[in-house]
Amino acid sequence: MNGNMMDTLQQELANQSGHIDPSMLTDISMAGLAVSLVFGIIGLAIFRHGKKNGPLSSMIYGGLLMAYPYFVTDVTYMIAMGIVLTVLPFVFRFG
Repeated sequence: MNGNMMDTLQQELANQSGHIDPSMLTDISMAGLAVSLVFGIIGLAIFRHGKKNGPLSSMIYGGLLMAYPYFVTDVTYMIAMGIVLTVLPFVFRFG
């Protein structure tokens, strides 16, 4: 672990009051929120389609579309992954 990560970890362990440090929330942007909302809605539609009358793969891709924005913070990567995960149900079908 590098020094910055170790300092952050030590700071989190020392902060036992239950309050969130505002400096840890700086990665949130309006573009990121908008992109995650758009691909989350697309993921919900694909998931519901797969649940009603589609293959199991549609449910899996829809779930991934709804969940991946929680783990990706860069908007460019979020858009690229969203496009790939939106196209995949139409290219690869299984189940």
